[in-house]
Amino acid sequence: MKIKAFILILCIITAIAIYTYRNNMVQKLYRITLDKDCEVGVAVIHGNKHWLLNNDKSYPLMSVFKIFVAAAVLEKTEKENTPLNSPIIITPDIIYPTYSPLRDKIKQYPYQSSIEELLTYMLAQSDNIATDVLISYLGGIDKLNQFISSAGFPQITIKVNEKQMSEDIQTQKLNVAHPQDIALFLKAINDGKILSAKQAEVFRNILKQTQTGLNKLKAGLPNNVVIGHKTGSSDRDNNEVKIGDNDTGFVVLPNGEIYYIVVMIKNSKMSDDQNANLISQISKLVYEKLK
Repeated sequence: MKIKAFILILCIITAIAIYTYRNNMVQKLYRITLDKDCEVGVAVIHGNKHWLLNNDKSYPLMSVFKIFVAAAVLEKTEKENTPLNSPIIITPDIIYPTYSPLRDKIKQYPYQSSIEELLTYMLAQSDNIATDVLISYLGGIDKLNQFISSAGFPQITIKVNEKQMSEDIQTQKLNVAHPQDIALFLKAINDGKILSAKQAEVFRNILKQTQTGLNKLKAGLPNNVVIGHKTGSSDRDNNEVKIGDNDTGFVVLPNGEIYYIVVMIKNSKMSDDQNANLISQISKLVYEKLK
């Protein structure tokens, strides 16, 4: 009888400790974001534990939506047995004024790119032209949404491509998701539920090469820590309010375990540097808690 009582007490103490541990992280996240002139959503997943802050809201994805484009493209190439070095021709009629290192590299049209090159430009350098070319390769926005829904995330909404967002700032509010859904999507890829092991490895390796937003999640981590991530950043409206400023990805802990972290800022009156600093503070807090 005494043994049963001891085990029961031990279970209760363990449950309380886990609850306190989990909520202590959320409380600290809340305190970091409390006095900031913006709205902040955070999702962290480590194993079967989830930490969520303001996840009841959806947030503009900005270039974070490119992770869904990449996953859809990789799934399509595997389904159709299409090599990633398969050519895709870029013609001048699809070029428009936007952020595009690929366009800046092209000296003559038509230009023969490849699926792999476009994926790398889209994810690692957040290239907008490469993104729209790959959306066309998929068959358009509707096909992209069909893929996302079939993967188990019908609540993630994609309505516009990069060209549309460049033409009307209000459309930058239309592609939205809840932070937890993005983290779960990344985890599902890593768990082999969306892509094959081979294609998931391609996906992860390109995210590790990301060159944008190095002052966001990555800045909150020690230099030797492996991170694969995708940033997103909007324009500012007539009132100088930034529609969205995000970073999302996976981090490899010293013991080899992985956690997924999503930080999304919307309606920010803070500067870009202040937004980035907030994201890096959150990243540092989470890493220090989980390492």
